Amino acid sequence: MRSLFTLLIVFSWVSHAQDFTLKGFTEAVFIVSDLNKSSQFYQDYAGWEVRSKAQVSPELRQLWQLPEQAKLQQVLLANKGEKRGYVRLIQIDNVPQQVIRANTQSWDVGGIFDVNVRVADMASKRKQLQDVGWRGTSDPVSFTFGPYEVSEWITSGFDGVSFALIQRHKPVLEGWPNVKHFSRVFNSTQVVNDIATSLAFYRDVLGFQVYLEHKGASKKEGPNVLGLPFNLTTEIPRSVYILHPQKRNEGSIELLQFHGAQGKNVSELASPPNLGIVTLRFPVDNLPALRRHLIENKVEIVSQTNLTLAPYGKVDIMAIRTPDRTWIEFYQVVNTIIK
Repeated sequence: MRSLFTLLIVFSWVSHAQDFTLKGFTEAVFIVSDLNKSSQFYQDYAGWEVRSKAQVSPELRQLWQLPEQAKLQQVLLANKGEKRGYVRLIQIDNVPQQVIRANTQSWDVGGIFDVNVRVADMASKRKQLQDVGWRGTSDPVSFTFGPYEVSEWITSGFDGVSFALIQRHKPVLEGWPNVKHFSRVFNSTQVVNDIATSLAFYRDVLGFQVYLEHKGASKKEGPNVLGLPFNLTTEIPRSVYILHPQKRNEGSIELLQFHGAQGKNVSELASPPNLGIVTLRFPVDNLPALRRHLIENKVEIVSQTNLTLAPYGKVDIMAIRTPDRTWIEFYQVVNTIIK
């Protein structure tokens, strides 16, 4: 049963007609300890290509509240032929850092748990990654999720970054011509402390629509992609929501709560300059209207600035924290595209 406190939060959001349009995230940002090593790895094993090595705009220090001595470098990676689902790698020197999700279990709350990519051949990709030291929460597991039959493997490597590798079996995957190694990033999971509060934020404040919903425990004991003990899979229900502004599984976010498995909370680490998947960036067509809307709904604006961000060009960009203190950013393009 929801607590009175939770219900008060859920129904405290101000409801107004929105004067802005959000879209799904276009990129995930990883803060990495070794830019060259990470970039080369993702080129070799994910099959991604370098789209930009542009210098980091100094204004990013303001957005991320970094000291002047912070030195930043970046590489923008993309699946070949794609114009979305980017991964931006940023190395920050001369500042103390911690790994956001170091030594965590799937049910530990805080930050961005993983990003999702599609693979064409799970077995071969898993072997390649294991041969270079990446490990999973479990072996790959095949299951039915809503209308889909898939195999999934969650694997972690450098800097606490985790990927959910997903191979679709049924229905036939269409519209993804560039799934050779890793596809573009298309979804990202947050493990949350209170699913009702997080759902209210994304759905009722930001206006995201529910693409897929699943609640309940496993029907039988045994292997599971989240690494729960086999004998507890039927006793620990999970709530899952996939949400997107236009109800798509493309730049979508996934909220996950374990009911009955309690771990640690690393949410206070989930911000720059700490290492890992630090943020998702969502385009918006009217950033001032979004800002007003968030303030009306008592959402704290962490910071805002304008900067040059390849491949978009000049952008106005704003950072907030979600109810579970996940750092997310919204940007509006204000000039032409950078080639």
